Amino acid sequence: MRKNNYFAKLIGFSVLAAIAAHGFFLYQWSQGGLMAGPNDGLSQMAPFRSMLYQQFTDGNFFYSYIYGLGGSTFTQLAYYYGINLFFYITIIAVYVLELLSLVKEPNVLFWAEATVFISVARMTIVLVMTTCLFRYMKLNTIPSFIGAFLYGACVMYFRHVTYWEFFGDAFLWLPLLVLGVEKIMREQRPVWLIIAVAMSLFDNFYFAFINFCFIALYVCLRWAIRLTAEEPKLKKQIRQFALSVILGFGIGSVGFFPAVWGFFHNYRPEYEQDIPLLDNTSNILYDSHLYLLPAVFVLFLFVFPLYRIREFRLFALLGILFTFMHFVPLAASFFNGMSAPQHRFEYLGFFSIGGVVAAGLQHFHRFDYREWIPAGVLMAYSYIAFYVMDDSLSLKDKLPFLAVCAATGVSFLSVIAGRFRLVLPWLVGFIVLSHLVIVNQFQHDKLYEAGRVKESTQEYVESNDYLSEEQQGLIDRVLASDNRVLSRMEWKTDGRNNTPMIQGFPGTSVYSSILNEELLFFYYDDLQIDMKRESVSRYSGFGDRANLHSLFGGKYIMYEKKQEKNIPYGFKKYMESDHYVVYQDAFSLPFVRTSDVVYTEEALADASVLDREHAMLDGIILEDGEGSYQSAMIDTVPNLIEQATIEPVDATYHDGQLNVSGETGGIDIHTNRIDVSSYEDYYVSFYLLNNDKKAPLFPLHVNEFKTSRKSRQSIYRTKVDEITIRVPKEEVISLRVPEGSYTLKNLRLYGEDYQELEEAAANKQNNAEVDLDGNQIDISLDNKEGDDYLTIPIPYEKGWHVYVNGEKQQIRKANYAFLGTRIKPGHNDIEMIYHPPYFGYTATLALLSAAGSFFWIFWRRNKRKKRVERAHDSIAKNE
Repeated sequence: MRKNNYFAKLIGFSVLAAIAAHGFFLYQWSQGGLMAGPNDGLSQMAPFRSMLYQQFTDGNFFYSYIYGLGGSTFTQLAYYYGINLFFYITIIAVYVLELLSLVKEPNVLFWAEATVFISVARMTIVLVMTTCLFRYMKLNTIPSFIGAFLYGACVMYFRHVTYWEFFGDAFLWLPLLVLGVEKIMREQRPVWLIIAVAMSLFDNFYFAFINFCFIALYVCLRWAIRLTAEEPKLKKQIRQFALSVILGFGIGSVGFFPAVWGFFHNYRPEYEQDIPLLDNTSNILYDSHLYLLPAVFVLFLFVFPLYRIREFRLFALLGILFTFMHFVPLAASFFNGMSAPQHRFEYLGFFSIGGVVAAGLQHFHRFDYREWIPAGVLMAYSYIAFYVMDDSLSLKDKLPFLAVCAATGVSFLSVIAGRFRLVLPWLVGFIVLSHLVIVNQFQHDKLYEAGRVKESTQEYVESNDYLSEEQQGLIDRVLASDNRVLSRMEWKTDGRNNTPMIQGFPGTSVYSSILNEELLFFYYDDLQIDMKRESVSRYSGFGDRANLHSLFGGKYIMYEKKQEKNIPYGFKKYMESDHYVVYQDAFSLPFVRTSDVVYTEEALADASVLDREHAMLDGIILEDGEGSYQSAMIDTVPNLIEQATIEPVDATYHDGQLNVSGETGGIDIHTNRIDVSSYEDYYVSFYLLNNDKKAPLFPLHVNEFKTSRKSRQSIYRTKVDEITIRVPKEEVISLRVPEGSYTLKNLRLYGEDYQELEEAAANKQNNAEVDLDGNQIDISLDNKEGDDYLTIPIPYEKGWHVYVNGEKQQIRKANYAFLGTRIKPGHNDIEMIYHPPYFGYTATLALLSAAGSFFWIFWRRNKRKKRVERAHDSIAKNE
């Protein structure tokens, strides 16, 4: 009963502390504000949760058809919420509330509004877990809770949750891993470490890597700093650590392996910029948006007698190390997988800070004011030095002012408490109160104002720029009128590539950190599809190219009225509302296409992108070495650039170098000498690179086609500079860029008459019946023409298996990035089933590892029980 009462109080105080720490965002919620960043928060976090909630509650755990052109939950969404344990718990809670009619069917707005409440719940769990960890390490309750509070309610937590909500889950697994380590070192009980390793690996491979690096360092320091006299020998610990990690790894492998496979099969160019040794990232004492140190931590670092206490020394070394790493970009690069420096690891430092403060408060009574006065002087010197060295700082700003007040108050109360012990509770209260004020002010200054979170409101979400009722109604009408399988619509609001997930329709765009590399190569190299915005973390549309729309299910395009530009060939007005209009593809091709005409990627290696489009319309393109067939030959489209005249405009152009002297300029390609009577469109291809490495993002216009190119310093640049743009037939093709120096070469010009597209649409195809059910696609078709191969517009990736008339067949990568298979003459019943890569092996390994864990733990428990019994028997005999 006493123990239950203790936990009830701990949970109650943790809930109150978490609510108070979220005070600013809870107030903003009451005023229609959202705890979500205007970019990733509304473009990724809320849409992903909304989509996955619907998918999971429908019983589909493995595959999504509206994640771009289609993608795996366990690979491409594992980094986010696909295998996120805390999100799973959240889904269960929300589903129960929905069943009880306490909430309506959750949409994107629901998840955006719920973020602050989910964050309060998560922080509560973090506070309880971390307090229990420090208590287990023989620290008293109040110091343990204060240390947990400084960790769980640190500024990094609020930054993580606001912009990348799932980042906050890393705060959960770190104390659990440390508890697992301590359990082995103190009691030789491996169960907690097995659980922690398994949950960390399954939940998120990225933060598992960061946490495991910390744990490895923590274990090494613990071996150097023994906290208890009963710790077993090093050899025994290593044996238990190794077996615990192996078993935990086996259990977590069912999520870890697919996630890592997805990570390594997502294409991102190498980070080639120089990483400096040191960088003054931010002012960590006053107004850092990443790593703002609590004043009490700074004070305790200068109380040098505290270092004689082992717990304090352990956490202080870690805290000092990670504080130093804040200024080392190479450390930020290392924890980001040796890529671009990202300061996502610094919650490790806040955990160490929490341990420092907890240990310091625990042993506060051992020192008097003679130790605290020098520490206060050194702390004051540190704050003065950090202020003087920062020219951008002003104490008129609230956050620096509050930091100074906190430092002054903590220093003064520590000195007084060192003289009069009754003041200690006031110091503890001041630490909590000042931290609450600072973190709430941080939410206002660094997130709400400077971070533009004030733009994320319920009003915005319900506007035409995000989740418009008018847009949704028109989309629903269009799709309800269509009886074909997976007809896709191209439409984005306010530049958000995840609009299809936001508004719940099969689209042609996605914005995510992990994407299918086959699709990325398809966009970047194979077909050179310009996405109207260069970025490594998205793909979008088909570049207004009619052939691609028809081939890959892009049947509809929605426009805002009077904004219809570059409408692809063959698209006709279909439906409209007051402010929007939808165009339909008159040459849409069926979902299932069969052919006996096969081209190889090798045979088309030197072909133009228009030739490749024609090859996909005429037949099917397969990788080399997938059969004994000979590649069909294609009639190549002639390059018309020699018949055109190139004229610089507000620029000079010679030998591939374009120097624009006007505000904008470029070249005009005159086509008046070309016989254009049979052409409908032009495809213009070229290589374009800004010669200034420091130049910012710049716009590129080709007639009415508008796109943009990243700065060469941007970590989101694709480094793909070969560009192809489709332009409706005009006498002059105008290429325009801003003032500057560019390399513009490899100019090519092709004319498209769409004869192949019209023939493909007119040809009778096998009348296939298709059923899409979660991760399974069932196709029934009569192959009356005796075609050899079938292809569907679902992206190719490892994990798909195909069965034709009950016999397993090889999945082929068709048309550069999509699913294909060999079929037989006559009737074909085809099953395509997706499971995450190595799912059968890892599921078996997880079950065996779980069974092994239970056996090992049970065996150890019996062994320990028998040892105790023998000891009791021995004592009884001696008596």
